[in-house]
Amino acid sequence: MALSREEIAARYGTALFGYAQDNKVLDTVYDEMMELKKAAVANSKFISVLSDPILSSKDKKSLLTAVEKDFSDEVQGFLNLLLEYNRFADLIDIIDEFALLYDDEKKIAAGTATTAVKLDDDQLKRLGDSYAKKYDLNAVRLENKVDPSILGGVVLQ
Repeated sequence: MALSREEIAARYGTALFGYAQDNKVLDTVYDEMMELKKAAVANSKFISVLSDPILSSKDKKSLLTAVEKDFSDEVQGFLNLLLEYNRFADLIDIIDEFALLYDDEKKIAAGTATTAVKLDDDQLKRLGDSYAKKYDLNAVRLENKVDPSILGGVVLQ
């Protein structure tokens, strides 16, 4: 029975989280995985090339080696594992699952602040800090969404 994308993401994301935590490199792995996600989203061909069944394993390994050279040994090993088990198509989902576990461990929440006008970075940070303090969190990452139909105030989700 084939696993769903969610099950794959949960298994691999949880495995990466546990491994990084056990090796005391959780913050490093998190930073590198977020950097990798940003690069993969910006260049959509990255994942499609490394998950292409027509491309040889040797060619994929060469491409991956060029990309991963600046990453820690833990992230390099994990990326090679994904390549070996043909799971590169699930990379973004795996990173998202890992990030959820990281945020839960570090007591970090994410949300959206919907306002009538755009908030600057300082306003978003202050709003996030006050929300974090109120709910005993270490941090709150807020994304600002503008909805001119709101008369005033902020809708936090």
